[in-house]
Amino acid sequence: MTSGAGRMAGLGDYAIDPVRGFVPADDPPNTLPPYYRPWERTVRDLSALIMTGRLRGTVASLPVLTLEKLSSHGERERAMLLLTCLANAYVWGSTTPARTLPAPVARPLDELARLLERPPIIAHASIVLNNWRRLDRTEPLSTSNIDTQVTFLGGVDEKWFYLATVGVELAGAPGLPLLVRAHDAVIANAPDLLTEALLGVQEVLGRTTDALLGIERWCDPHVFFHRIRPFLTGWAEPGLIFEGVDRGPVVLAGGSAAQSSLIQSFDAGLGIRHDDEVTAGFLTGMRAYMPAPHRRFLTDLETGPSVRAYVADRRRDRPRLVEAYNGAVDALARLRAQHIGITGRYIQRFERDGAAKGTGGSDYTGFLRRAREETIGHLLP
Repeated sequence: MTSGAGRMAGLGDYAIDPVRGFVPADDPPNTLPPYYRPWERTVRDLSALIMTGRLRGTVASLPVLTLEKLSSHGERERAMLLLTCLANAYVWGSTTPARTLPAPVARPLDELARLLERPPIIAHASIVLNNWRRLDRTEPLSTSNIDTQVTFLGGVDEKWFYLATVGVELAGAPGLPLLVRAHDAVIANAPDLLTEALLGVQEVLGRTTDALLGIERWCDPHVFFHRIRPFLTGWAEPGLIFEGVDRGPVVLAGGSAAQSSLIQSFDAGLGIRHDDEVTAGFLTGMRAYMPAPHRRFLTDLETGPSVRAYVADRRRDRPRLVEAYNGAVDALARLRAQHIGITGRYIQRFERDGAAKGTGGSDYTGFLRRAREETIGHLLP
């Protein structure tokens, strides 16, 4: 979806807001039309239903609703949030994981996932990007003016884990127009404009790293590992059967930070390739869980002219340009280093069987370390 002379389309064509980035430009609706009250009521009582062991019976007895009364994209995203939370709570909300998802959730979830071109499971696009409301709608969206719409068990730790991740998205949002500017500067052969854009990217990545570390402010690692993380887990072999849907068992990854389009955008914009067998397949696979317009943005950034190659060709006569590029790459490597530290504090220290798998299904320690090494490997001498 590029326009003349290889330039990127406008940010709006990729469902990107110049201020909020990948976070929706319009606040997500707080409720669906009255027809969907059974879904709303069940999700409102989610933590109590899980705690009392009543969730599976309640979900199985829901009516099978159609999607016809969803009139906007925002309503479809809210429905996706409700249904994926019901699905993951149904599967993981008892001592033994469920192997079949009842038709009242399975049928509309399968249809909605096809409509939104995303897998029918909890993912970053729902539990983070579309799971918030502003406390004061007269003030801008920020982590000091926000609450969640849906949680599994509730409490400040779970709320903050999702909301602080919205904060990471907001901190990185100003980098997206800068990446487009860098892309266009290469096309226009404008090294000074490229230098300026890269210096801006470095600054934004620094703020994004600070926002990432902010997760630790209100989310306790023990609570995350034992109370939040299980509900974000995917469906491994032999897969989950969708009752009333004509297809076999579904095997899917759970919610993962790799489903955020943000870091992959910086990779794409800076020309950082992940070709190792540990990183390549997983990162590519996680794109299927992103909103379709965001996937197009990554593809257009990647298939455009290489910022790195352009800078490398001017190493002798443009030292400041090389310095700006390396500063941006180094800032991205530092962000990845802090992510490794957080996963150690939030996950690895609690693993008892040595099977350090992320909710997305990856060997996350090996993946994150290799991704950081590949990033550092793109520094220009």
